[in-house]
Amino acid sequence: MSMTYTKDQEMIIHKAANVFGENYTIEDYTDERQRKQAHVLLRDDSPREGVTSYATIGGYNCPTGYTVGGVPLRIEIVAACQSNFTIFPTILAACVYHMMKSHVSIFPGAIYKDIIHIIDDSFHMQHILLIPPFLWEQLSTIELEDKKVTWLQAVPISEKERTFALEHGVDSLLSRFDDAQVNVFNLERRSVL
Repeated sequence: MSMTYTKDQEMIIHKAANVFGENYTIEDYTDERQRKQAHVLLRDDSPREGVTSYATIGGYNCPTGYTVGGVPLRIEIVAACQSNFTIFPTILAACVYHMMKSHVSIFPGAIYKDIIHIIDDSFHMQHILLIPPFLWEQLSTIELEDKKVTWLQAVPISEKERTFALEHGVDSLLSRFDDAQVNVFNLERRSVL
């Protein structure tokens, strides 16, 4: 059974497919109470072999409290992870459900605490950090009829990295990542701290 998407959803799908490449699939998720829906677009071997790129479709429904030129600004999440971590789209759907809860902050530098840990506590990476996308420069803002949609990239981080970011700022943590040449695609990577 093929899913039909709204005009807004189609525009988000089209933008992600243009950036990641065609031959994508879309997985549909529903929260445990069967109340909230999220979709995650997956494109294998993007941006490189053995890595899957992802984009959420559903965050655009969540108010952020920000406007651009008087138009509400909304967020979708993009990410890339080693393809063998098949749990990753479930983690991104959980991020969208988290966004759907009222008063949850969505901004560059936001940390969704324990969002990985709740789904699978076997990973060293426990949280999701949202930052401006650094893998896809061409991910531009989408102009929908009554809102604008921009993108944040989900980066899995450890508890020590979360604590460091809270104490010293996200930019300091990202500098540590750069210095250590961190493989952000690996859910089982070692913490930089």
